[in-house]
Amino acid sequence: MDAKKCKMIILIGYCIPYIFLCLYGDAVWGTGLVYAAAVAALVILCLFACKMQQIKMVVIGNVISFAVSELCVLLFAMEKFNYYFKPFSAHMLVGLCTLIAILIQAYMISRLTDTHKRAKDLLKERQEKSGSRKF
Repeated sequence: MDAKKCKMIILIGYCIPYIFLCLYGDAVWGTGLVYAAAVAALVILCLFACKMQQIKMVVIGNVISFAVSELCVLLFAMEKFNYYFKPFSAHMLVGLCTLIAILIQAYMISRLTDTHKRAKDLLKERQEKSGSRKF
C-alpha cells in the first residue's frame, strides 16, 4: 500500500469523534464501556500508523479528532449534560480524555519504535558477526 493511501486511511479513521461518542454514550446510556471501545479504536489506528511508518499522521489525526469532538459537543449541546460530568464540564472532559488518549498512543509509539530499532540493531550485529555486508 502506498504512503498516500495510508495517510488518507489514518486521517479518515481519526475524523471520527471518538471522545464525543464516549461522552455521549456515557451520558445517555450510563456505561463506561464506550471509553474502552474508543481506546481500542485509537490503539488500532496507532498500530496501523506505526506499521506503515506514518507517525506524524497520529499527531495530526489526534488534533483532528479533538477538533471534531469539540465541534460535536458544541453542535449537540452537550452542556446540558454538565451535571453528569461533575466536577468537569463536557469541554474540559473532551480535553482531558484527548490528553489521556494521546499519552496512551505516545507510549505505544515509543515502545513500537524502540522494538523496531532494536530489531534493526540486532540484524546489523548478526550480519557483522557473520562477515556479510549489505551494500
